[in-house]
Amino acid sequence: MKTLKILTFLLMLPAAGAAWATEVNVVAAIPDLGVMAKRIGGDRIELTVLASGREDLHGVPARPSFIPKLHKADLLLTLGLDAEHAWLPALAAEARNARIMEDREGWIEVFEGVELEDVPEVISRAEGEQHAEGNPHINIGPQNGRVMAENIAYALMEFDPAGEDLYQANLDAYLAELEAMEASLRERGRRLRGHTVISYHADISYLARFYGFEVIGTLEPKPGIEPTARHLARLAKESRERGVCLVIYNQAQPAKLPEKFAKRVDAQAVMIGNMVGAVPGVETWRELQEYNLRVLLEGLDQVGCCPPIRSASTWTVGIS
Repeated sequence: MKTLKILTFLLMLPAAGAAWATEVNVVAAIPDLGVMAKRIGGDRIELTVLASGREDLHGVPARPSFIPKLHKADLLLTLGLDAEHAWLPALAAEARNARIMEDREGWIEVFEGVELEDVPEVISRAEGEQHAEGNPHINIGPQNGRVMAENIAYALMEFDPAGEDLYQANLDAYLAELEAMEASLRERGRRLRGHTVISYHADISYLARFYGFEVIGTLEPKPGIEPTARHLARLAKESRERGVCLVIYNQAQPAKLPEKFAKRVDAQAVMIGNMVGAVPGVETWRELQEYNLRVLLEGLDQVGCCPPIRSASTWTVGIS
């Protein structure tokens, strides 16, 4: 009997050791949050990322395989601002893990502290798919990375105080890298200041703020509403009058319309990435920002844009 007890104890040791080795089970809604969490948490976290990065942020397909992953999660990282409202809250509820359901302690929204854009003054169905608290596409703006990383680190520290020193050291190093990245992007992106652009959807406000270009309209007449011939005609007229250089869309949006519209107004269509993993070779958040700047500058070069309508000195591009 004594021998049996000893054998039972020994068989339990590997399982216990595995539990100690991984302290926090983290699920990230999108790859951007996953790469940040791994950079801060290192081997102390077990990471699962739900979206591949190629999807529309608001329309990630809900797969049955997500359910067991969410069921085991200690923390669920989200952008917040209803970015994932169409697919994630229902999945979290289905997973039967009370901790990570929306508005519970394990549901982490990383937008807290970001200087928000496009906060609507009036909420109405007539205005399309609105986001009551502000534009949720914070991950596209280089200025928002440090805030996002800090919120992830603080969530890890709160759940796992024993790992605080590791999380803080990794966060400090990462913040220094992000600050240097911002300065480099800002300097190299100076040519974008003052230019006017059109976007497919109202999703590049933070990018525009950082680089100082102006979004004068969207191909969608309202967020989530299909373009009409009448709307596009008005938009084309204004685009010519305002000297639009770029028509910006992302990999999850159909390319045919922005390319056709760009030709109509003598501009250049440019495809950016809306999150990490959007295109091959974009595997980190820094690579996403580098890719987006590169294609925007290439767009200016290809169209041979005239100098900006407004002087660069009239633009204020702040860091949140």
